[in-house]
Amino acid sequence: MQVSRDKLPDCAKSGMRAPSLTRRSMLCDMAALALGAVSPIAFAQHGGLGLVTPPLRLDDAWLVDQTGKKRLLNDMLHQGVTALQTIYTGCGTVCPLQGALFSTVQERIPGIRARHPVQLLSIGIDPLSDSPSALRAWLERFQAGPAWNAATPALSDVDRVRVALSGSKTPLGDIADHSTQVYCFDANAMLRWRSADLPRVNDICDVLGALART
Repeated sequence: MQVSRDKLPDCAKSGMRAPSLTRRSMLCDMAALALGAVSPIAFAQHGGLGLVTPPLRLDDAWLVDQTGKKRLLNDMLHQGVTALQTIYTGCGTVCPLQGALFSTVQERIPGIRARHPVQLLSIGIDPLSDSPSALRAWLERFQAGPAWNAATPALSDVDRVRVALSGSKTPLGDIADHSTQVYCFDANAMLRWRSADLPRVNDICDVLGALART
């Protein structure tokens, strides 16, 4: 749906954004998502943060989920509006924080007014260790319910998936330095928003709510 620029907030009309993801820019993103305004003229993407314009469909990849089932990434994303994070089960530093973050988001999902289901997806980026049993144990650690799944791509696809998610133009670092961003997809499996590192729970829920209502 195309929306008149007169209906957009001033920050969306101008296309001006601060280099970091401020609360003001977050509110602008929410307004643009809710109104269906996805024109590159209305919004520019700065530093891989905020609204992804135009929306992006990731190249597909096979993943193995926590039940041992082989599934296509885009099939999983088509199950509903999705917040996605990258983790590895052997991580003892930031990944537990990411798990706690999604655990709190999961508690908020029932309160999101939605036309589409809302789900969470944790992508394992260490295929040598992120086996189905390891993913299962990781989800259980954070009391994951049926709307929260985990899956690991093949070793040959891990870097490709990470690069596509981040939008990075430079080589990615070691998995120990992996991104703690959250990536939000609409119900058509299109990447629509990239967060800052370790974003606030309220920001993730606001994005999911805006996407789920459109």
